Amino acid sequence: MKTTIEKVERKHGSSFSVIAYTNPYFAAPLHIHPEYELILIEEGGGLNFVGDSIRKMQVGDFMFIGSNLPHLWLSSDEYYEAGTTLKSRSIYTQFNVDIFPENMFNIPELAPIDTLIKASEKGVLFLGDNIDHFKKEFRELVDRQGFDKWYGLCKLLHGLSTQCRYELLTSETFTPDNSYTDNSTIAKVHLYINRHYQEELNLEDIANFVGMNPSALCRYYKRHTGKKMFEYLSRLRISYAMKLLMNRNINISQVAYDCGYNSLSHFNRQFKEITGYTPTEYIKHILHLY
Repeated sequence: MKTTIEKVERKHGSSFSVIAYTNPYFAAPLHIHPEYELILIEEGGGLNFVGDSIRKMQVGDFMFIGSNLPHLWLSSDEYYEAGTTLKSRSIYTQFNVDIFPENMFNIPELAPIDTLIKASEKGVLFLGDNIDHFKKEFRELVDRQGFDKWYGLCKLLHGLSTQCRYELLTSETFTPDNSYTDNSTIAKVHLYINRHYQEELNLEDIANFVGMNPSALCRYYKRHTGKKMFEYLSRLRISYAMKLLMNRNINISQVAYDCGYNSLSHFNRQFKEITGYTPTEYIKHILHLY
């Protein structure tokens, strides 16, 4: 069965939600969204993927994920076994920066939050002896409403930015794929592909969503990015496949299907072109590393 992209539903009259998530395993595929995400891992084990980084998932991980930063929480094999009593739990929120004043960077009292938001473009893992206090504040936001919830988020982010140490999750050389966010046409293309990359996509569907002629859209995309539009789709799919192949309970055919491929030979060919490995070679390579 195909996994689906996690979607945070906002309650009526609210600009963001804070969700307590419980499931046998973390179910969302590799995903990218324009919202910023604050997440606390309460229970579960596996691997965290943020940008170009891979690290072991630890209970208590408290992270801040920037806008359009690819991420995935991949549970360990035993969490997928039938009849398991294991649980994966987290607290998370996703929000847009427009919940803050537009000139936030010019307001001295909010400058630390602005600095933290910029740092989140490479992913942030919070550290420090007083981190438990802020985890408690985050949990309490689940049940708050209205202004009290918004104020609580601002207070939490300010405390995290001024009283906690943090380390960046991605490498020094990682460049966030947000260079086209000021171009609404390219942003719409990426938004549609990010939402539907596990499905069979065609140029006409993307062009209809953007509101352009298909041929004109291809030329526009190539002129402004230097790449073909479906290169973005292929790299997103193969990036997700690389994560799924670490789960030894899923076979290569299932990975191909979950990543939007109807042809195993086409999947194998694209995987080799992008990674330099066949899927089988990649599995052996990963098992050697981990």
